[in-house]
Amino acid sequence: MKHLPLFDKIPKLSNSLEIFKKHFFRVRFLAAFNILTFLILGGLSVYAKLNNQGDGVERLFSDPFNFWFPYEGILTGVSEVLWCTPVAICAFTFGVLRQKEPRSRSGMFLFFSALLLGVFFLDDRFRMTLMLSGLGISSKLIYFCYGSAVFFYGVKFWRDIKTTPYLPLVVAFVLFAISRFEDIFESQSLGVHAMLEDGTKLLALLNLALYFWHVCHQEIGRHLRHREER
Repeated sequence: MKHLPLFDKIPKLSNSLEIFKKHFFRVRFLAAFNILTFLILGGLSVYAKLNNQGDGVERLFSDPFNFWFPYEGILTGVSEVLWCTPVAICAFTFGVLRQKEPRSRSGMFLFFSALLLGVFFLDDRFRMTLMLSGLGISSKLIYFCYGSAVFFYGVKFWRDIKTTPYLPLVVAFVLFAISRFEDIFESQSLGVHAMLEDGTKLLALLNLALYFWHVCHQEIGRHLRHREER
């Protein structure tokens, strides 16, 4: 009996799947995040199907681009990219440094920097403060928690920060404070209001990105020199 070509290819297909599986699960967090994302999207699909909410799911992926005003929101997009930059490079550099010294001070400094900035990014992007305020939690309490976190971060890692060109970091946090409390200026101009809230935040994020880019570059360079000396 003559075998069909498909059956001849099944062993090769099986071997390819095994190779793919081996490489995919070689990086644990890659598998975990893919599986988690798949489950979330699958859950949303099932919910939309059962409750006839397909249009609601579609809005989650809607394009914010405005054809008639293509510049609309462009600086907001730039701010979001700048938000991600220090978080990503601090997390990456921490991952590199922990291979040599799992509990090094510089590694912990970068880890908590990524964590703190990541929380601020999530709050800014997903309006967590507004959501929590709607649930009855005072925004003053939330800002107090954020201020306390920044204070303890500065106290804990001041010894590390003062060995770096830290002026951009200080400037960034001052600008963030202005951005958060811009309502006290009671400006009647929309342009001035936008600059005090969003312009200062953009400038703060630029300083943060440049500061941590420099710090992480220095730490990676030091790590590579240590490896070459071995």
